[in-house]
Amino acid sequence: MYESELKNIREIFEKAKGGDRDAFSIIYEAYFKPLYRYVYLRIGNKAESDDLIQDIFIKAYNLPADSISDNISALVYFYSIARRKVSDWKRKRRATVSIDENVDDYFGAMISNGELLKKDEFEKLHKAMKELTDEEQDAVIFRFSEGLSIKEVAKMMGKTESVIIRLQSDGIRLIRDILKKQYE
Repeated sequence: MYESELKNIREIFEKAKGGDRDAFSIIYEAYFKPLYRYVYLRIGNKAESDDLIQDIFIKAYNLPADSISDNISALVYFYSIARRKVSDWKRKRRATVSIDENVDDYFGAMISNGELLKKDEFEKLHKAMKELTDEEQDAVIFRFSEGLSIKEVAKMMGKTESVIIRLQSDGIRLIRDILKKQYE
């Protein structure tokens, strides 16, 4: 992210809404990767993720700039849109969507600390993640893939910090148990 530029995020949003392409580029560059990672981890399909990301940015473009005070409030706004879009997408497509066959290029973006997952490892993790509730998935993804603090995740999800700790603990425990069975 352009940390120095994002200090004036409200001004950047105002410029973007006024048609400034450079301002929109700053917003897009700053928020695309984490949003894409979140959406893709939740649904596991590149084409659908691409469509949802486009919808998220269109919706965010309509945000009143004065409702954003800092980078965290912008991130909260983007993730709240993403959560709703994923939820709507899941509701409309109750059928399961298989993991894309040609996603090798995208695994570099899937883990925030630079580690790469092999496709088979990702498929196992994604399958295990599907067993979690939506809230557990969000808590785990926001906390461990996006590297957000418990306080930030709580604010984003509208929950208390203790609830977030419980959600992520339950989610990690369930993932561990599922993966353990897969490798036995």
